[in-house]
Amino acid sequence: MKVLLTHGYFLSDDPKEQQIMKPYPPLGLLYISAFLDENNIENEVFDSTFSTKAEQEAFIKEWQPDVVAIYTNLMTKLNVLDTARKVKVVSPDTKVIMGGPDVSYNTANYLKHGADFIVIGEGENTMLELVQFLEKTPDELPTEISGLAFIGHDGEEVKTAARVKVRDINELPIPNRDAIPIEKYLEAWKSRHGQSALNVSTQRGCPYTCKWCSTAVYGQSYRRRS
Repeated sequence: MKVLLTHGYFLSDDPKEQQIMKPYPPLGLLYISAFLDENNIENEVFDSTFSTKAEQEAFIKEWQPDVVAIYTNLMTKLNVLDTARKVKVVSPDTKVIMGGPDVSYNTANYLKHGADFIVIGEGENTMLELVQFLEKTPDELPTEISGLAFIGHDGEEVKTAARVKVRDINELPIPNRDAIPIEKYLEAWKSRHGQSALNVSTQRGCPYTCKWCSTAVYGQSYRRRS
């Protein structure tokens, strides 16, 4: 089972960020990648930040993944839907999974426009269970896996039970930064600002209720790494 993790942000399409030039790696995808690695699931990360839509499409066509999982937020929604359409053209049997803050509140819309499955909430365990399920029983529906939305046999949307959050996030591996060209981020910062910077995540959760932000994924919880 080959899993491709990607997203819909392209620096070349963002003139404001080109002026600021403070890009950060997609930590959410890198957490998923590390968790899949830990459980012996073959995966690749196509980091679109410094790439192009044509290169992303060519990679999908060449690698022919069984699953393409796309991180989605409000800003990248249109690019993500475009990527989902292209996946079905260049690799028709590939399953498209979407996750991230925007999909949690718009599951029906994304399922209508290219997603086979929506991951609601934290993605590590849901992704692992779903990939394992698809590998063993590709023609069945994962009704027993929590944290999912998909279209049932009757054409209606199905939402499974809410995913229980990872209580101790120390159990999660550190993000798989080796999966992306990290030097491009370091150089982008250094060439513009004289020094490099990278992002880390020390906690999960937030006490506020912004629907476009982390609350949609992590809920109103607050969990810290030691």
